[in-house]
Amino acid sequence: MDQKSPTQSEIVYQGLRQDILECRLLPGTKIKTGYVCDTYGVSLGAAREALSRLTADGMATMEPQKGFAVAPISWDEYEQLTETRAEIEAWCLRKSIRHGDVEWESRLAAALHRLTRLHDAGQGSGPQGPTPAWLDAHAEFHRALVAACPNRCLLDLREMLYLRSERYRYWSVTLCLTLGKRDVREEHVQLAALAQARDADAACQAITEHFLRTSEALLTAARQVGEAELPQWRARPGG
Repeated sequence: MDQKSPTQSEIVYQGLRQDILECRLLPGTKIKTGYVCDTYGVSLGAAREALSRLTADGMATMEPQKGFAVAPISWDEYEQLTETRAEIEAWCLRKSIRHGDVEWESRLAAALHRLTRLHDAGQGSGPQGPTPAWLDAHAEFHRALVAACPNRCLLDLREMLYLRSERYRYWSVTLCLTLGKRDVREEHVQLAALAQARDADAACQAITEHFLRTSEALLTAARQVGEAELPQWRARPGG
């Protein structure tokens, strides 16, 4: 069966979301619907639908009489986001370990294999940060960990928090920040091992520490660099 082609709204949503994540549209940039229509060759309705989705995701804001804009960066928000994400992720992971079957184990093993192979190939770090392939593999690994959680509402909340936190990951790369001297590869291997061993308490503690280490490193680096150092040359207008 042929897969359905993406709608105009979906194409715009994915394109703008990537521009926001990769800092081609900087925080506070106005996103005019006319610009979106012209850039993507879509209808006004499709543009507004995509922008509304971005607003719901926390990627954009909308004010009456002012229209849409890229949501601002707030390191205070990031701290709160990390705390919330760690708690929800641990909750999902505990349920996933409890309900996981052989299909879950297989998916997790495959996700870890892909991620470590890319890491060993040097795609997890570099002057420009992680490659898109590594970021995709990283996202799949963390989804695989919680995939057996039977609570769809928790998983949806977890995905929303993940997407919002990824914006800060890309932002840190743009600022030329590093995560310090961490063995991120080993952290992922250990997470998978604990989950596969069905050690829920240790796995939840490990995932919480994994997130908090990343948060601490990004916040420390951001405060050292300061927002005055933002590379404005990468930005493009939103209309």
